[in-house]
Amino acid sequence: MKKTRVALIGCGRVARVHADALVSLDETELVAVVDVKPERAKEFSELYDAKAYTDYKEVLALSHVDAVEIATPHHTHAQIAIDALKAGKDVLTEKPMAITVPDMEAMIETAKETGRTLGVIFQNRYNDASQAVKKVVEEGRLGEILGTRAIITWRRTDEYYSESDWKGTWDKEGGGVLIDQAIHTIDLMQWFTGEIDYLEARYDTRAHDIIDVDDVAEAHIVFKNGAIGCLYASCNYSYDAPIFLELHGEKGFAHIIGDSARITIGNETIEVTQEADEASGLRYWGFSHKRQIRDFYRDIQAGKKPFIDGSEGKTAVDLVLAMYESSRRQTAVYFPYVPGAPSCRKHRDGKGECS
Repeated sequence: MKKTRVALIGCGRVARVHADALVSLDETELVAVVDVKPERAKEFSELYDAKAYTDYKEVLALSHVDAVEIATPHHTHAQIAIDALKAGKDVLTEKPMAITVPDMEAMIETAKETGRTLGVIFQNRYNDASQAVKKVVEEGRLGEILGTRAIITWRRTDEYYSESDWKGTWDKEGGGVLIDQAIHTIDLMQWFTGEIDYLEARYDTRAHDIIDVDDVAEAHIVFKNGAIGCLYASCNYSYDAPIFLELHGEKGFAHIIGDSARITIGNETIEVTQEADEASGLRYWGFSHKRQIRDFYRDIQAGKKPFIDGSEGKTAVDLVLAMYESSRRQTAVYFPYVPGAPSCRKHRDGKGECS
């Protein structure tokens, strides 16, 4: 099998999961690592036997690099991805793909113009629990979906933000608990339930004096199929509690708690727990990254569109950005999401102006 030769851009916290996958998969070869901090690039170079760089543009000029993975701060994703696509590289970027709608649209358009592939990490769709729930939804076994609710209560200390030069900022991270911790669960809610009609949300900063982004948020979501969504997210709890996600269907319920699913349809109960990676022992966070990374390169090599491409990766970010806008404007936001658009159904449907 011919391997895709990959450069990893960004050698921070999540980058180890990417690097571990890239060196272990049959589909890939990690040939370069990049970080603006020379010591981090050097550490990764020695650990993964890949050449170290501090300027990603130098790597984009290398003919032996076929693709890049982006694991840098949120605000840098768009420009790096656009530069890489224009340089003829395929791109797999960490979530969120960008922190503004224009940047996401530019990334998607550049991929189309260059004929290269853009993928976005939302690895929780690859969890065994998520796959099991999606299967019963697609098979219609839950019947019509009536509601969905999610609770994310984790802990992020002041040190978590103070030790970073970009976490907890609007201009670099793009927000707080919604865009960083809750976005994966938000993605699952819409993946299971369908397109959004409108939402109304509120956020606040309640437990951290050193940030002004959201550390708590809630949202009321109405889907186009009539289902009701309720979301609560906080990073002010005493520990990282397992996420809770529920689907209420006319024929039963599906619950995801942490890395396990329990699906009840009539007298039948299906229970699924995440399989562990034999090499690392990881069950939830790292193992599903590896599954998505493998899937992405298999699709590239087969000439197929990836499961989570740029357009698919944009959906959850649109939801998060709409929640922020709804809170700031103290009003509902209708979909498809257009930043700053008048917030009423009449205007969205082209039937008049908002009163």
